Amino acid sequence: MSKWVAAIGVVLVTALAAPAVEPPFVCFGNEPSWSLAFDTRDTARLLLPDEAPVLYRGTETRLDALGERVWRGRPAEGAGGDVVAFLLEAPCSDGMSDLQHPLVARVSLPDGRYLVGCCRIAEAPAADVPAVPAPTAAPRAPAAIEGPLWRLTRLAGEENQTALAGLANPPTVRFDAGHLQGFDGCNQLVGSYTIDGDRVDLSALAGTMMACPRPVMVVETAFKKALTGALRFTVADGQMTLTRESATEPALVFEAAPPPRIEGVTWKVTGYNNGRQAVVSPLIGTTLTVSFADGSVTGNAGCNTFRAPYTREENRLTIGPVAATRKVCKKNVMEQEREFLAAIESTTTWAVDRNMLDLHRADGERVLSAKSAK
Repeated sequence: MSKWVAAIGVVLVTALAAPAVEPPFVCFGNEPSWSLAFDTRDTARLLLPDEAPVLYRGTETRLDALGERVWRGRPAEGAGGDVVAFLLEAPCSDGMSDLQHPLVARVSLPDGRYLVGCCRIAEAPAADVPAVPAPTAAPRAPAAIEGPLWRLTRLAGEENQTALAGLANPPTVRFDAGHLQGFDGCNQLVGSYTIDGDRVDLSALAGTMMACPRPVMVVETAFKKALTGALRFTVADGQMTLTRESATEPALVFEAAPPPRIEGVTWKVTGYNNGRQAVVSPLIGTTLTVSFADGSVTGNAGCNTFRAPYTREENRLTIGPVAATRKVCKKNVMEQEREFLAAIESTTTWAVDRNMLDLHRADGERVLSAKSAK
């Protein structure tokens, strides 16, 4: 018996002595490109292609003897299912480089999707810049840089500027109450920031890990390098400049993007709320679309076409009642159609980011996500 106890003790001591990876770190994978960034022990931000970032609050359970931890979290805003991350302390290859990362990640999403990848240490500590503003923080008036979607027009460096000029979708950034959301020309980005007068202090950015053609990656590398640390900002005539404190020339120059529009576009649905606290993809072989024009929303519900009146004021949106044609399709297609049309009628707010439409209902749950059909 003593030998077994001693052996178990050795195993436990060895496991406990294994180097633990502490926040901030980011887990990521390919096909699809995704990331789950842990800014603190109890917050994680999920990024998926063509989907809005989702912040989760949760807790971690450690299985030290196995060198594994399990992190479970719920959406910080609105309703929705849990995300569960299984993190194993073992060497991990990302399949894209020769680097070995310290954690293997397996992530289960609320809609049933399952992601596999690696985790790496964040590029710079972010503990002194909270990923989520403290709930007790006193409210402040928005700074001049907060609110608009800023589109990059100038990037320091001749090669960088030449590459930027050739991009169909240049980098963008939005500052909103301590949260930064952006697009670097290839990948989505998230981060945090604080403002003191005309100075903005930016944390290291986390983002998806998709690879793009060289000109795009040139811009991505330069943009992410410039958009970190302490910067002075000025806003005038619809233009924002960000300048290093020790520099005289701006590192980045942006222009305010035109207000987003929902009308005049055919939106192809990439996910819809099935009424059971999950956003799911359309069934294979079916296409769901929505189009807004002249006070009516029309589209394809997978089997039947539909029409409904709508009203909107700024980001508020009301849809319904919905009327559809009477064609009968397979049972699962008809079930999808019922859930999809019910979801549309629950819409209360809308947002457009680049070519993506996001509809939400009053409790914060996503109604649907859709991509503009080219």
